[in-house]
Amino acid sequence: MTLESSNTTVGILYDIENAPFEMLNYTLGKARRFQPCRTIVISDWEERPEQKRWEKLLRRPGFTFRQISRTFLGKNSLDSALYDSAKLLYEEGVRRYFIITTDSDFVRIAQMLNSKEKSYIIGVGTKQASETLRNAYDEFIVYPAEEKETVRKKHTRKKAETAEEVLETAEPKA
Repeated sequence: MTLESSNTTVGILYDIENAPFEMLNYTLGKARRFQPCRTIVISDWEERPEQKRWEKLLRRPGFTFRQISRTFLGKNSLDSALYDSAKLLYEEGVRRYFIITTDSDFVRIAQMLNSKEKSYIIGVGTKQASETLRNAYDEFIVYPAEEKETVRKKHTRKKAETAEEVLETAEPKA
């Protein structure tokens, strides 16, 4: 299986605590050719008001926002909520994903997404991401993109995109 442009839904799971806002924009640029996309953003906006900048994304189609209170649910509640969201997408038949994080806790999400029927997963994270996390994915894209984009893959790629091509298409449609 590869992640090819088609009308098969692609899930985008964003770890808001361990990846900057710009990394989401970068990934949306990469995912633009894969439509439809369902993007899930989970946060505790009450505890982290600086994340209110997400309000401008609320109008975008395909985004799901969930408020999780860490006061009641604990330290890893956001990770658990993303795991649950990935599981729901998987049960709906989604088999292609972008997972945006540098947190090794997300290895278990990749394992779950490949437990019964193989999924194709592209990870997007910083160069500090562990080898364990990188190896959990079919591809891993390092952010920020270096002059020559760093991509680690398990499979050969049909057509390579340059970082410039990705950034040119990263602007959201009006």
